[in-house]
Amino acid sequence: MTDIAAAFLAAKKKYDKGGNALAETLSVGALCLETLHRSATLRRFGMFSGPPKIEYWVAEDGGALSRPYRPDLFIADLNTFREEARDFAEELRLGKSDPARFDRVVYTTVSAFCLCFDVWKPKSRKTPGTFFEVLMASAARVRFPKLAMTKHIPIKDIPVAATADALLDVTGDERDAAETFTGDSVSTDLVLTNPETGKGAVVPLKITTRERIVQPFAHQRILDSAYPGQFASFLACISEVQRDDNTGTVKQICVPGTVALFQKHLSKLNGLYYCDIPVRYARPDLGSVIEVKPLHLLFEDMAAHVG
Repeated sequence: MTDIAAAFLAAKKKYDKGGNALAETLSVGALCLETLHRSATLRRFGMFSGPPKIEYWVAEDGGALSRPYRPDLFIADLNTFREEARDFAEELRLGKSDPARFDRVVYTTVSAFCLCFDVWKPKSRKTPGTFFEVLMASAARVRFPKLAMTKHIPIKDIPVAATADALLDVTGDERDAAETFTGDSVSTDLVLTNPETGKGAVVPLKITTRERIVQPFAHQRILDSAYPGQFASFLACISEVQRDDNTGTVKQICVPGTVALFQKHLSKLNGLYYCDIPVRYARPDLGSVIEVKPLHLLFEDMAAHVG
């Protein structure tokens, strides 16, 4: 894990400085895959708990089990992964992508990283999410070289009345307290803006959503108010799976009713994007409210919005 952590830190530093870290993040994925083959066992865990039949595997070492992953989406052979990753990067530069390759390379790169941290560094819960962000933002930087990339959207100053918070414990002048609310911004994982059209694509990147599903909807509600018609949100995820060790099956943790409620009454996202689309989210009833798509359509839909 020392080598993996060091390689990821180098990639993140390059990304944070505005550089293109796609090659570095893909190399981290290859290093993770190599480490798993050398030091862990990749084995079958069980099937998805409901129809259709979907097989899931795990990584294991010393009794520690990883999150479940789909072997049909996971490029297990190291040499094959390196070839596919090279073609994936080249296609991004050409402005096109093979759908299956896009999904499998992203899924394998992120999953291999997650499996290593699950087995050998399970307390570092936030690191896999950060890696997903660096990978996808770096890919977007290659795919959209002319778009401006940020992580924050400044919000126009909103006056705050002195009585806005009945329980506000003000120390000093109330005007000073109100001034702290000016110059705020919406912070997310990735924002791509077209300098010519002014339109922006907001991309929250979450390996899994769980209870945080409200955040993208809340941010979009703010943006709709501050900049009507300018920004659209595209929620990109890996999966929603969880092991059930008691039954030896895999569950998909979904909240379709909550998603539909937010989409209808809070704000509208342009879509949900997954490598491993949850079965419940793929059903027509939710699809009639919000589109749930494979991850490879993300960049295409973003491009359509920003013009």
